[in-house]
Amino acid sequence: MDKDIAINDVTVCPGCDMIIATTPVKVPFDSDLVCPRCKYKVLNPKKDTLNRTLALSLTGLLLFIPAHFMLLLQLEALGFLDQGTVIDSMTAVYKQRYFFVSLMVLITAVLIPLIKLLLIFIVSLSLVNDKFTWKLPTLFRWYCHIEEWGMTEVFLLGILITIIKMSHTADISFEIGFFSFVGLSLALVGSVFTLDKHYYWLMIEKLKRAEKNTDAKKISQSLHVRPMQLALNAGLVQCHTCHKVIRYEEPEPGYVLHCPRCEGIVHKRIPNSISTTLALVLTAVVFSFPANLLPIMQVDFLGTPQKSTIMDGIIYFFQSGSLGIGLVILTASILVPVFKVVGLAILLYSIHFNRWSRLTQKSIMFRFIEFVGRWSMLDIFVIALLCALVDFGFFTRIIPAPAATFFTFVVLSTMFAAISFDPRILWDITSPKNEGNKE
Repeated sequence: MDKDIAINDVTVCPGCDMIIATTPVKVPFDSDLVCPRCKYKVLNPKKDTLNRTLALSLTGLLLFIPAHFMLLLQLEALGFLDQGTVIDSMTAVYKQRYFFVSLMVLITAVLIPLIKLLLIFIVSLSLVNDKFTWKLPTLFRWYCHIEEWGMTEVFLLGILITIIKMSHTADISFEIGFFSFVGLSLALVGSVFTLDKHYYWLMIEKLKRAEKNTDAKKISQSLHVRPMQLALNAGLVQCHTCHKVIRYEEPEPGYVLHCPRCEGIVHKRIPNSISTTLALVLTAVVFSFPANLLPIMQVDFLGTPQKSTIMDGIIYFFQSGSLGIGLVILTASILVPVFKVVGLAILLYSIHFNRWSRLTQKSIMFRFIEFVGRWSMLDIFVIALLCALVDFGFFTRIIPAPAATFFTFVVLSTMFAAISFDPRILWDITSPKNEGNKE
């Protein structure tokens, strides 16, 4: 039926592009608005999100310096003593000439967590004080882009695994850096749980309108709306970053459509989504062979090198009685990369051959792939920590081996593959009208 609606009142699922409601939707705190088709969590209001997120981000900033630059752990074995900081784990890998691995550890464990804290602190402080600057939408947009690349909690798990691995051969002392890093990790994870992105974007939009003295009156558009209809087929498009729904008009050649709220570039679907995802999945498959077959770590004991693959490390934990840690590493280093590659291959197959079956389950699988992708960096973090903490000269030391570089490429390839994949295309095949969805 034809129905005059206000675009600002339209709620569209970012996971499948279905129009859920054309009237204002209010969701109580600590409740979820879930898409009835793909089960995407569309809205999840958080109570007092501004103040809580501001406090947690400030806490993280205060703990950041001691967490990374103060001593983390001290190991003593047979009279030999070694100690290190989080930064030492990167410099130790760098000194072994594994420059790319060292760079990725630096970016994911130090730089991006710091940038995340700074961005969300500045944005939260501005919103608490009702202060708008022209950079505010850009700052929060970049926070949304880099959010999953900050891996402090993964690095913390790497520290715990390192402690368990070395507890049988060395006496371990916990230093101030360790407790600071635990606090930093809790602050970062807490800020993710207290942050209500939808509310933040609404506040930014409100302040932006007030700054420009524009009328907040909602613009009505005559749209043909049907239950379970794709927003694209109704002439609407949703910003992939801030999820604002806008009327879609094909831009002239050489021009792009910008979101009026976050100022990011808006596309009907992520450009070249299928071909890019396929290329990255194939890249991950190619790199996975040397990553798993070549040694990833080398232990020099009394001048004798002993190299081990990823599976050798897992077997070590199983044989030493650390079944839980062995399962964690097996899951993060072997099962998760395989699951991501196979899962994305299933999604690409479904789109290419128009397979309509179990689309809800496939959508849930994709979101799980997005969630677990970063945890595959666990093995790399453990190796970096062992390189920094286990250097007892001629007696024993641990250094990375060639598979570390290949495994890092596997992790990056699968993460970028998930980012480049647009799950809305999966549902476009159910629509009789799927303009703009083909590669």
